[in-house]
Amino acid sequence: MAIELLQGANAAISEQHISITISWQTTAIEADASAFLINSNGKIRTDEDFIFYNQTTSACGGLTLATTTHNHRQFRARLNQLPADIVKVIFTMTIATAADATGCPHCGMMEQLLIQMSTAAGNELLHFQPKIMGKERALILGELYRHQGGWKFRAVGQGYNGGLDILAHSFGVNIQAAAVSNHVDPHRVESNSRAASKQEWTKKAATLQHNLRAFLPQINSAVTNGANESNTRMILDRILIDVFGYSMDEVKAEQKIQGRKADYVLAIDGVDVIVGESKRAGLTLRDKHIFQATSYGAYSGIRWALLTNLSTWQIYHISTQNIVDATLVFSVDLLPDIRVEDCERLLLMTRFGMAQPEALEQYWREVNALTRDSLIQAILTEDVVNSIRTVIKRDTGCDFDNDTVQQVLVDVLIHP
Repeated sequence: MAIELLQGANAAISEQHISITISWQTTAIEADASAFLINSNGKIRTDEDFIFYNQTTSACGGLTLATTTHNHRQFRARLNQLPADIVKVIFTMTIATAADATGCPHCGMMEQLLIQMSTAAGNELLHFQPKIMGKERALILGELYRHQGGWKFRAVGQGYNGGLDILAHSFGVNIQAAAVSNHVDPHRVESNSRAASKQEWTKKAATLQHNLRAFLPQINSAVTNGANESNTRMILDRILIDVFGYSMDEVKAEQKIQGRKADYVLAIDGVDVIVGESKRAGLTLRDKHIFQATSYGAYSGIRWALLTNLSTWQIYHISTQNIVDATLVFSVDLLPDIRVEDCERLLLMTRFGMAQPEALEQYWREVNALTRDSLIQAILTEDVVNSIRTVIKRDTGCDFDNDTVQQVLVDVLIHP
């Protein structure tokens, strides 16, 4: 007869070949199940000990994600094949539906979530059904662990803030390395959601445009009448919450940073993602305002800064490798009207966009790749210079060495 475990309880596992099934009944949201092979330090040994949808088998062959359906995941474990330094196998469930303007899906929305353990023949050994779940986006369901030469299973049912990326990082997973080595879309892993398709992104941008247009009369009035900073921020608060999808506790005002106060810090699942500086409606944004906004981010370790006067919205990337360096990622003007193309960029800084951090990162890399300095650097590389020299020889019959061609390019591009 199968054992029903309560939270915190454990049971001995005598079988060496078992299956672990994680299932749920809700169809409103998508979820993923993952497993981590943990050593005595509480970490994975290598990224190959992270078993998920795109890395389905451990290097030792002791654990496999065998079956995947919309609301069902089944792992198969050969406990006798797990290396001796693996002391624990942790099974988790994470929300895969991204946050949007309607809110942030969480574990509390899951219905009839269940983890079961069965023999290889399909005979159920035990099961555990978490009874209470909060608004976390990740859940540790249970763990197999070594005990006196054998194995036991413990029912955990512990919620975890931050989603799959934060959970995986706590176990020592290098998310970017796992994504690259397994040819997986890093949007999905890092943000704990399946990356938005172009069609979905365009649809959400159109919704964002519609919702922003509802605020245009207030924005236009504030700019025309020269609303003070306090009134400007009242409108901005509503846009961040009602349009951009952040909850009230994720829009943190007057945050102290290095003895000074930033107007805003935007957070997702307890992680600060954007530092914001708000200026009086319609005020011309100047270099000193850019420095103010981005320096707050540099001091706090936040990589993205928002600067806005309600009508103009600017996002900066902050780098602090040697000196504080702020690069404009995009600038959008809401007046006289907001274009859907601009909303596709603004969507990057909404809660939906920031829940997919690689999206804004990728956009910035593309912008940075086509700057004047990046293009000059690319042109002056040896292979490009050699190609130009070859074309010159072909078209003119004149043969120069690479150094001569490169020096002329420097004179043309850098010292015109």
